[in-house]
Amino acid sequence: MMSDAGSYAWIIRTLVTCREEADRLKMSDLSRLINMAVLQTALDWEGEEPSRVSDTNLEALLRLKMKLAFSERSDNVFVLNSKTAGEA
Repeated sequence: MMSDAGSYAWIIRTLVTCREEADRLKMSDLSRLINMAVLQTALDWEGEEPSRVSDTNLEALLRLKMKLAFSERSDNVFVLNSKTAGEA
């Protein structure tokens, strides 16, 4: 069974793959919806409410979660707990 972090990472990777396919098919509305789903997944992963997070912090959070999600694809990468990973 995947950990919660592993599940969130898998969801983000899957959504990004779907967004890339939507982009390839020139489905811009679907691509935007998937982008919103990726952001919501990152917020849920962190336990944040969108109304309580500044735009700058939202961008940093999304970058961090994307890094964590895609770094988990390799068994050779150590993934820090999202609460302690910082905004590297």
